[in-house]
Amino acid sequence: MKLSPTLSVLVLACVIFVFSTYIPSFLLNLVVGTNVGALLMLVLVLIVLQSDIVLGLATFLAVAALFLEYRRRTVSRVTMMLGGAKQPFDIKELSVPAPNLVPGEVHPDRKESEAEDYGFEPTEESGKNDVESLGAESQDEKQPLETVPSQPSMVSQLMQQKGLATLE
Repeated sequence: MKLSPTLSVLVLACVIFVFSTYIPSFLLNLVVGTNVGALLMLVLVLIVLQSDIVLGLATFLAVAALFLEYRRRTVSRVTMMLGGAKQPFDIKELSVPAPNLVPGEVHPDRKESEAEDYGFEPTEESGKNDVESLGAESQDEKQPLETVPSQPSMVSQLMQQKGLATLE
């Protein structure tokens, strides 16, 4: 069975995408680590995109994987030069006051919480859970505000009366 050129480009792009972590560093540096190599890769993507959109997308993903792998290796190399990854700090360091930035700087004392446990139900200090009266005998006697018309067709009349709208 003979592979068509389209299928062979798709397979090659897929192999580059999947196995980009195994490409030697000197080759990766040559392909995307230099300005000329990066420009050639971008021109390659644009040329392939003009011929076929699917091949262009596959080529773009393969080239993007090469760029990302190069950047990942660069970051890991710089991290190793700086002494490795910093260890996460211990939670007890949060209670240590910050060092002075200016001589004679005064740091206020930390404010401790007044209550030890917070709940969602009302407490004696916060008030009671009773509904205050609205001035009517029952809530069923509430009246709509006068800014809200009783019928939607009266909206334009009310707006004109209040001077908020004009008809032309």
